[in-house]
Amino acid sequence: MNTQKENSVQFSNGTDLKIPIQLFTKIVDLIIEHEKLDSDSFVSLKLCSDDSIKKLNKKYLGRDEFTDVISFKADIPNIPLLGDIIIDSNVAASQKEDRSLNSELQILFLHGLLHLLDYDHLEKDDAIIMRSKEKKYLKLI
Repeated sequence: MNTQKENSVQFSNGTDLKIPIQLFTKIVDLIIEHEKLDSDSFVSLKLCSDDSIKKLNKKYLGRDEFTDVISFKADIPNIPLLGDIIIDSNVAASQKEDRSLNSELQILFLHGLLHLLDYDHLEKDDAIIMRSKEKKYLKLI
C-alpha cells in the first residue's frame, strides 16, 4: 500500500491505480477556505479495491453490501483531523457513467468530506443543502 501525506490529505492507495494526491488536496483546500475551517485541517483518505469497505459498512452501518464511499468523523482534541474517508475504486468505476474515474473519485471524496462537516442527505431539507454544496464546490473544482 502506498501512503502519501501532502498538507491537507493523508492518502493511502490500496489499489493498483495511479491516482495523484492533488486530485484530493485541492478539494480539501477549497473546503477549508469556503467553510472557514482551521488552516491546519486535514483528512485521511483510503482508496481500496478489496472488500474492506463492505466490512466497514457492515460493522459500523449494519449494511452487508459494498458502497462507494464511507466517512468517519474524527473528534480528537488538539489534532485538526477532520476524519477518515474510504472510497472503493471498483464501485466508483462501475458507476462513473460518462465521467472519468478521477472525476468520479473527486465527486465521492467531496461527498464524504461534506459528511465529515455534518452535512447529510437523509432528510429532504438536509439533502437540498448538501446537494447545493456539492454543486457549488464541483463548479469551483
